[in-house]
Amino acid sequence: MPALTRDEIADLLSGPIIARLATVKPDGGPYVVPVWEYWDGESMYIIPRGKSRFVEYIAANPKVAISCADDVNASHARVLLEGEAEIVAGPVKMEGRMLEIATEMAERYGGADGLAYLEGTKDAPRYLIKLTPGKVTSWRGPWHPRYGDDPRAD
Repeated sequence: MPALTRDEIADLLSGPIIARLATVKPDGGPYVVPVWEYWDGESMYIIPRGKSRFVEYIAANPKVAISCADDVNASHARVLLEGEAEIVAGPVKMEGRMLEIATEMAERYGGADGLAYLEGTKDAPRYLIKLTPGKVTSWRGPWHPRYGDDPRAD
């Protein structure tokens, strides 16, 4: 269960990996939602719609986690980011840095269809949310030894 290098994490997150964002609801329960993501090597960005419910959860409690996994390739690389989210902008019409990130994601996740979708919805209000991880955990391959039969592996 080797950890991924910084370059391997960047490579994984530069693909069309659907991220799972976990937030905390006001009642203390978990809320998980699939999102497109953009990784700049230090922080992860997401651009939810203006009426996305989880944005209010982030505003009330910025502690979040994001799970990203390659479920296709045999190595099954995984990255778990834990940290705090910041609402950088929104809800606003996309422009500037937000539109740059959205354009990159639309092309990466949907190609020409993604770019057409973005063009038709770019005036709809969106948020720009930045997750700065306090902890990054990554792995690939077989089970960690702690899951085996050897009690010394815990």
